[in-house]
Amino acid sequence: MCSWIRVAHRGASGSAPENTLSAFRKALAIGVDAVELDLHGTKDGEIVAIHDATLDRTTNLTGLVREKTLAAVKMADAGGWFHPDFGCKQIRVSATAVRTVPRELVPTLAESLECISGDAIAVLEIKDPTIGKTVVRKVREMNALEWVVIISFDASVLQDVRGLEPRISTGWLIGNHNTGASPADLCQRLGELGCNLLNVYHPLITAEFAYQIRRRGIALWCWTVDDLDRMREMENFGVQGITSNYPERFVQVYSDL
Repeated sequence: MCSWIRVAHRGASGSAPENTLSAFRKALAIGVDAVELDLHGTKDGEIVAIHDATLDRTTNLTGLVREKTLAAVKMADAGGWFHPDFGCKQIRVSATAVRTVPRELVPTLAESLECISGDAIAVLEIKDPTIGKTVVRKVREMNALEWVVIISFDASVLQDVRGLEPRISTGWLIGNHNTGASPADLCQRLGELGCNLLNVYHPLITAEFAYQIRRRGIALWCWTVDDLDRMREMENFGVQGITSNYPERFVQVYSDL
């Protein structure tokens, strides 16, 4: 049995377009413990699953998400950039007419949570620091408090979430900008934020780093590991959650245990 949490990064994003329902469904079919997705807010106050602040990279449209209504975002093809199999399709609308429509849409937070539906933990990364209150409200509306973890690089976002709904588990994301911080400093700051999870960029993790975090009673996850040898190393270091674009590779690690 696997002793660590298997986290699908943006869904099974190595084999399906990231942050789409197809990627989430593939991850769930593989049998992960958690599905991670990224969140931005639209002009009309909706929350959508997309990594970048713009539509440019992962859809056929351009522009800032926060300057688009949900209806406009839903016009985007969110799959064709990844592979033609996920691109637009034609549907017959009458005996003589067909219409081209996206096969993959940018999903809302509600659609994403409905898809995951408690079959795995939904790890919600808040990218837009202005949407914390709305995200918390949506999580409550979906009755997802027990199976959601909210993570962010932005400490103020985590403080806001903790103030609004202390029942939601929260985690602080650590990247290259935190390379000078000691494990003791990071754990102290985590305690100040009221978070119970440290989610660290994997190149920053050594055996000593992992030990110093864990000995202070902090849950340690890492992102984003696609190499099998590095996954095994993270497991040997005692990292409790491993995030990957290729969750189908996890079985090759824990089958070695």
